[in-house]
Amino acid sequence: MLIYNFFLYLIYPIVLVRLLIYTLRNSISVSYISQRLIKISNIKKKSFWIHAASVGEMKIAIGLSRELLKNGHKDILITSNTPSSKYYFDNSQLSGVEHCYLPLDYYFLTKKIVNMISAKILIVIETEIWPNLFHLCKKNNTKVLIINGRFNTPKGILGLLSKRIYRETLDNLEHVYTKSKNDKENYQRFMNESKVSNIGNIKYSFLNHDSSEKIIDRKYVLLASSHHREEIIIIKEWLKLKSNKYLLVIVPRHPERLGDILSDIPLSGINIAIRSKKEKVRNSTQLYIADTIGELESFIEHCEFTIFGGSFVDVGGHSFMEAAARSKTIVVGPYMYNFIEETEEFLKNNALIMCQKPVMLKNIFEKLFRSKAKREVFEKNAKKLVQEKSLIVNDYLDIIDTHYKS
Repeated sequence: MLIYNFFLYLIYPIVLVRLLIYTLRNSISVSYISQRLIKISNIKKKSFWIHAASVGEMKIAIGLSRELLKNGHKDILITSNTPSSKYYFDNSQLSGVEHCYLPLDYYFLTKKIVNMISAKILIVIETEIWPNLFHLCKKNNTKVLIINGRFNTPKGILGLLSKRIYRETLDNLEHVYTKSKNDKENYQRFMNESKVSNIGNIKYSFLNHDSSEKIIDRKYVLLASSHHREEIIIIKEWLKLKSNKYLLVIVPRHPERLGDILSDIPLSGINIAIRSKKEKVRNSTQLYIADTIGELESFIEHCEFTIFGGSFVDVGGHSFMEAAARSKTIVVGPYMYNFIEETEEFLKNNALIMCQKPVMLKNIFEKLFRSKAKREVFEKNAKKLVQEKSLIVNDYLDIIDTHYKS
């Protein structure tokens, strides 16, 4: 831990500069830097503390908080890392729950927030591993659980310094409840096997079924949560269709990447509209870049079918459950290793299409456009799988309650 903390303080100026650039580039309040790196918000003592890294985890945190409130629990705090997750929280209309940013894992900042909250239990969603946070929580008698655990090989500072630190960090946990058997087995390579259990993917219980307003008055295909260099891979295959009957809508994982996306696209001869610039979608528009926050669910609901990003470049994929719940045909690339069990189950049940090579996309597009009946098979099977697992939250509530009362 001494090496870890020394390294953290060594790179403090770099972290500060990067946060400053990120804040200015995305027109975020300077208070974001203050809360994450300098001075934390004044928070009263809480019973439940839930940490959600970004938007995907925030959706789970909000759903879980609602269930805890229904069960009579109160004094709940949600922390997160990103402005987009705070935006989602602010628009959730969740009363009786507070939010603040979690400061970066610097010892004295972390010690202050842990002591201030003094929660009985900290529930960390999916993958966040913070050495100082976990150590100080255990020292302060705050039990730490990871739920819906998704194992990531140690990387970043932890991977650079030592896997031993990673093991020591996990040793501070009360228990890890994973979303898949594969994640369980991976966690057990780094920690006491008795402290890891597989419950299943809680996301099945918190999928949005509410109808939303249609943003675009044209038929379109959605590329969701795309990453660097991924947009151009899909666009090249899309343009081979040589048809303006359908529009390709791109919702990048990180909206601030608009400049990078445009620099990759050969702009001459391609008609593009950009949502953040309020440009209109016309009949001649071929690509629509929706570089905004909080609208992905609406784009999913009204699309013809979806292509999920993070899977055509080596990122590991993103959860496609929202599209499945809305009965959409789902296309993914070969890099889905963060969601192996879900992907295999959907493939086995003919509820998902995996495209092994980008050059195969044009053929997939054409087949799906030609046959509505083919799309309906995938749509029906995907929704059925989601519905069968919708009550999994009850299993998580039971185990959380057990730890809380013990």
